[in-house]
Amino acid sequence: MSNNKINLISNIVLPIVVIATTITLFFMFKPEETTSLFWINLFYTIFLEAVFFGYLNILQIKTKDLSTPFFVVFGVYCVYYIIAGIGWMLLCSLVLPLFTESLKIYIAGLLLLTLLWIIISVITAQTDSNYKQTVNTLKERGQSLNFYTQKITLLASRYEKLCEEKGVKYETNSSNRTELDRLKGKFSFLTPNVLNNDAAAAQLTALIGKCESLIDEMEEVTNDNAPAVQKKMQRFVDNSVAELDMLKNLARG
Repeated sequence: MSNNKINLISNIVLPIVVIATTITLFFMFKPEETTSLFWINLFYTIFLEAVFFGYLNILQIKTKDLSTPFFVVFGVYCVYYIIAGIGWMLLCSLVLPLFTESLKIYIAGLLLLTLLWIIISVITAQTDSNYKQTVNTLKERGQSLNFYTQKITLLASRYEKLCEEKGVKYETNSSNRTELDRLKGKFSFLTPNVLNNDAAAAQLTALIGKCESLIDEMEEVTNDNAPAVQKKMQRFVDNSVAELDMLKNLARG
């Protein structure tokens, strides 16, 4: 059996059968004189069944705005609401007829239960939507930041090869092979919250562009002029490291 047929049975045929069975049972055992309580119980029972099957259908059409944990929590809310609704319906059907104004109390209880369920579900959905939006934003920023990191890594590798070809030596006691290794290290320690400000992305793009321009300049100069470009790169890296530190501090604030 194909998935379409299974979905048709579970989403349409089964709810119709259950609701039809409920109506049949109600009319099989209805009292000789049907009261308002009978009709209210009938329609409310159908409503509870619609809530149950509606939730099952929602599971199959999850939206991108809500997370999987929300649907689990919402399912728990639905179960609690259905149990509370059935309990209140039985209680009122058996006990409250002994008292006056029982129907008003019954309807008021149903309305309050339904209202409470809706309010809690809506608040939970809003909170979850905001949370998922935050997570998605951080994920997108992380991907953007990874692009900058990968880009500076490629540029550092290219610059290192050019330095070797031009005979430029980088004297250092650290593990950095060229000036750009220090800048690459700074990029690798940036966190997604650095991109909270749109200007930060533009600043990172500008740094990458200027770095690429200096590498292009190194590629075009003769070996004798290469040390001069190297000094430009050193100054550029010093300034860029200071700017990245500033971005990190602003992100923390």
